[in-house]
Amino acid sequence: MTSTRATSFGAWADEYDDHRPTYPDDAVDWLLPPHAARVAEVGAGTGKLTDRLVERDVDLDVVEPDGRMLALVARRHPGLRVHEEGADALPLDDGSVDAVLVADAWHWFPKSEASAEVARVLRPGGWLGCVWNVPVLEHDWQWRAMRLDPALAHSEDTDPMERLDLTSGSAEQRTVRWTWTLTPAQWRGFVSTVSHVALLPNAEREAALAETERLVTEACEAAGTTAVPLVHDALCIRWSPDGGAA
Repeated sequence: MTSTRATSFGAWADEYDDHRPTYPDDAVDWLLPPHAARVAEVGAGTGKLTDRLVERDVDLDVVEPDGRMLALVARRHPGLRVHEEGADALPLDDGSVDAVLVADAWHWFPKSEASAEVARVLRPGGWLGCVWNVPVLEHDWQWRAMRLDPALAHSEDTDPMERLDLTSGSAEQRTVRWTWTLTPAQWRGFVSTVSHVALLPNAEREAALAETERLVTEACEAAGTTAVPLVHDALCIRWSPDGGAA
């Protein structure tokens, strides 16, 4: 993860930790190889996926280039092996892990270097598992609350190799739909961590977040509730560098 933008979010590490969503069980279980013993998580951020992997009692190495985010992981899971490194120089031995997992971060990595490093550290039969939490915006007010144009609607039909931006090996894809229920303040917090909002000038950012909170408050009032659902697709991809079935 070498992009300056990719490591600019450490200043908001606490906000990420407070407001980013977790990952559903079905997605995590699909990403992990059966009987996986040792796993590396790369680009771990503040550890949302890390928490789920610790629950599964795997032998885990956590790699994250931003020390401010990594400190939160280490604080929450003392004794866990953590490495302040990027995806292009994994601090792992050749053939040492059953899987490399990446949550909402692969798009920040230098793809050719990262894929070569993943292939180096994987044991035979191991794979790379990537997941992205993608909001499924079903109403106009949700698009506006997320500060997005409806024309940006995602497609589940993207070729997984194209999404990973890789030219060798083989990949398969699965989507796990799940629902997160949020109050207006929680929506505001989540949107504050989305890159196109987080990097706005302060005054513009605060105005955008105030509008988000207003829209969600109106939706709650219309529904007669204190919180409203935000559907997500956990878009999962498994990549095998040797071209075998993942």
